[in-house]
Amino acid sequence: MFAMTFLGYTLSLFVFMFLVLLWVAIALIPANIAKSKGHSFWGWFLVSIFFWWITLFITIFMRDRSATSLAS
Repeated sequence: MFAMTFLGYTLSLFVFMFLVLLWVAIALIPANIAKSKGHSFWGWFLVSIFFWWITLFITIFMRDRSATSLAS
């Protein structure tokens, strides 16, 4: 019985670690989009850890800071 309990906890730990790594990997997507548009990578990464679905939408439609302005 101890072996099944230990195995169950070990598998649960691996599943938890996989989900955390997946969560961080998904949070990297909006951060990379923001970086490519000239915004702070770490700032957007920290926000997207908690609200990745919102930051993904925002970063897709936000203005590109690195683009040169034609009006100047």
